[in-house]
Amino acid sequence: MSAEPTIAVVEDDEDIRSNVCSYLARSGLQSWGAESAEDFYVRLLRARADLVVVDIGLPGEDGLSLLTRLAAQGVPTVLMTARADLDSRIEGLEAGALQYFVKPVDMQELVAGIRSQLRNKRLQGGGDALAAVPWQLDSVGGALRAPNQQVVSLTTRELELLSCLLENPGVVVSKQALAQAVGGRNLDDDFHRIESALTRLRRKTLDDTGLALPVRAVFGKGLVFAP
Repeated sequence: MSAEPTIAVVEDDEDIRSNVCSYLARSGLQSWGAESAEDFYVRLLRARADLVVVDIGLPGEDGLSLLTRLAAQGVPTVLMTARADLDSRIEGLEAGALQYFVKPVDMQELVAGIRSQLRNKRLQGGGDALAAVPWQLDSVGGALRAPNQQVVSLTTRELELLSCLLENPGVVVSKQALAQAVGGRNLDDDFHRIESALTRLRRKTLDDTGLALPVRAVFGKGLVFAP
């Protein structure tokens, strides 16, 4: 881990996100913000994150889902949310959050908690949290290799779909381009079949590798592969 850790703040409220990032900067911590889980995945392609601050009530994929994905990869996370009830606290901590902060958050307490988790990770010998081996597609063998080196066998349609997405990682691929990639002609019908195939592929990938397939839907536009 570098001398200057970088914190990602995933919060849909622009004022809160900006205030947290500004306070982190004044405290000597580098940071960057994202307004949703989908935005986080895309920005992560160009920036590092040694710890992630997550709001539960995010648009699209919710904060608990993002938290679970990050925890599975060993990425330190803390929750920052307006939900103060005991059930929400338990749910957040069981999903993998190391600490749970209720809004309005005391910024000094938040920074102290972040520094504590970064120290723990350093003492445990943790390296870059998100310097993972990339997902790899074996077009000849018809398989997808996950960062943990587990392999998922692919059908022809799944291979065509992933080939199109992995040619443009981090870029939203339109519905039309995806339909053409799988040899379709009717946009609506073909994209519905693509979504069905993707649902099956997500389930299969999770079963075979223990990791979530990093394909995100961007409402009204298409899909993006954002590991």
